[in-house]
Amino acid sequence: MPTLNWIGKDAVVTHHQKVPYRLLEPVPELDGGDADSGNLLVQGDNLHALKALLPRYAGKVKCIYIDPPYNTGQDERDKNNQRTGWIYNDRVDSVEIRKWLHEVVGKEGEDLSRHDKWLCMMYPRLKMLREFLKSDGVIFVSIDDNELSSLRMILDEIYGANNFIGTIIWNNATDNNPTRIATEHEYVVCYAKHKALVDSEWKATSLDAKERLIEVGGSFVREYADGKERQKAYSKWGGLKFQVQRY
Repeated sequence: MPTLNWIGKDAVVTHHQKVPYRLLEPVPELDGGDADSGNLLVQGDNLHALKALLPRYAGKVKCIYIDPPYNTGQDERDKNNQRTGWIYNDRVDSVEIRKWLHEVVGKEGEDLSRHDKWLCMMYPRLKMLREFLKSDGVIFVSIDDNELSSLRMILDEIYGANNFIGTIIWNNATDNNPTRIATEHEYVVCYAKHKALVDSEWKATSLDAKERLIEVGGSFVREYADGKERQKAYSKWGGLKFQVQRY
């Protein structure tokens, strides 16, 4: 199986094992008076947070979704030097990351490209996340073209190429600017811990509602030749159904 190498890899492949366990400290004034709700909102470095949660949730999670920095190389700021849009530095070049790379990777970390830095950051986190999954658990990772190929290769290495389930492509924008190829989509990559144990077919619990919408839509197509009138009738029907369901 092809593998991906980068500067700093040797230092991070087992780093998740060296991260110390930490005790989560509750903050009563932020729990809304319901400390036993079963919900957790953890603030802190995500690698440390994961290690703190691992003893309780190892092997118990059915589905994980993460939305990591896309590493676009952008760091957009306004005139007051405040970041606009994405709150994190998407160049993976924050003070915290540089400090972490210096501690974990050492001297050679000073020569890393932004792609090396991204891989160093992602590898131990993806490695640790696998430990949370149940035997039939799956992980979904959002990404765009900047790191898609690298992400696939390290997921192949960590989760196994045979556990790749598929890639969802979703349209997130309409770009009317002249260019070579307009990129109007992103990806969500899905891997299983053990693909053989995952259901061979996923069905939405709202399948009956979907079939009803298709049925009603078809009747409106037959009844209204004009597209605007059809949309108006469909919207009216949907609004009435929503009001009934609300009450």
